[in-house]
Amino acid sequence: MEQPLDCLVIGAGPAGLTAAIYLARFHLRVGIVDAGASRAGLIPRTRNHAGYPGGIAGAELLARMREQAAEFGADVETAQVDGMVIDGPLFLANAGEHCWRARSVLLATGVVNNRPPMVPGTHDDALARGCCAIVRSAMATK
Repeated sequence: MEQPLDCLVIGAGPAGLTAAIYLARFHLRVGIVDAGASRAGLIPRTRNHAGYPGGIAGAELLARMREQAAEFGADVETAQVDGMVIDGPLFLANAGEHCWRARSVLLATGVVNNRPPMVPGTHDDALARGCCAIVRSAMATK
């Protein structure tokens, strides 16, 4: 049976990839599992990431970070973890028929936008233009 990972990173957005890069650089065995729905990938130009003063497309940022992680042996596997249990000193994370064994798990699953139902499409249109959509509700204007 294959040696367990030192750390399984669940989520390959900027936070998960940054953690994986650091861990892999310290010569730890790192696995990365990602469902492929990072919000960062939707951003036309992010200006919130250090090292890119003029901004960078979210998809390009993720691609560069994946490439950097791979340089140190941490590759991203596309899957959605649907269960995890503790088995003695190890975590067992399952995605369908695949199971990862790891000494530690780092959850970097990000957040989900909860969009108000009253303004369909507004957020997607604003995001495509590189804006942050701010919707004021009727309660906020009182």
